[in-house]
Parts: sequence; structure tokens; C-alpha cells
Amino acid sequence: MFKELSRTLGTICALVLAMIVVIFSTAFIISGEESTYYKQESPEQIIDTVPKIALTEQQKKGKSLFKTNCAACHKLFKKAVGPVLYGVTDRYEKEWLYKWINNSAALIKSGDTQAVALYNEYNQANMNSFPNLTKEDIDAILDYIESSKN
Repeated sequence: MFKELSRTLGTICALVLAMIVVIFSTAFIISGEESTYYKQESPEQIIDTVPKIALTEQQKKGKSLFKTNCAACHKLFKKAVGPVLYGVTDRYEKEWLYKWINNSAALIKSGDTQAVALYNEYNQANMNSFPNLTKEDIDAILDYIESSKN
């Protein structure tokens, strides 16, 4: 009788242990699946998943120039060290942008209202001057910036 009772208890213990393993395994699997459903993505990640329209040669040149000369201080869609650049051609005349990009300090010193306001808005921090950028280079950068929303 003791042997039979021992065997029955052993079987019961094995079944209980197996049920515990199954329950914990199921809970582990379900918790792993839920995290993929509730994963919050940043706006940049969402933007990166949107199919991109092929860039023109000028926009490719502008992208390269942007990364080399602008990206350290500017972002396309959010403020950084400098202002948001998307929509900059709606806010400023192109001729003014050429002067600003080539030599912002001279434009500020001349008393240009827009230049002084921008300078003051960003804690009187001077933007680097880029006298080496031609109007064509600047046009390429601006074209890239404005095409970025597509």
C-alpha cells in the first residue's frame, strides 16, 4: 500500500510540475508577443518606414551638402542648435538665405532685421559662415530640404 501511495503522489507531483511549467511557458510567450504589439515608435522611426520618393540629382547633391555642412546644427523637422529647416524657403527669401548662409555675421552686423531677430532667438549664437557654398550649392540644399516631406 505504501508503494502504491508513493507512486500516486509521485504521479500527482509530476502532473502539478508539468502544469506549472506549461503555465509559466505560456505566460512567457504571451508577454513576449504583447511587447511587439504595444511597442511605441519615435516619429523618426515612422518617417523612416514611409516609402521614399527617389531624389533627383540636385537633391542628392543637396543631401550630401546638408550632411556635410548643416546636419551638425540643424534637423529637418525639429529644433536643434539651429532652427527647423523644413519650410525655410517659405519663411525667408532666397536672396536673403544666400547672404545668411554665406556670412551670417556680416548680415547681423549690417542690422538686417530678420538676421538680428534670428540671432537673438538663438541666444546670440552665430551660425557658421559658408562662403565656399555657391548659390547652386545652396539651391541644391534647399531643394533637398523641401523634398524631404515627400
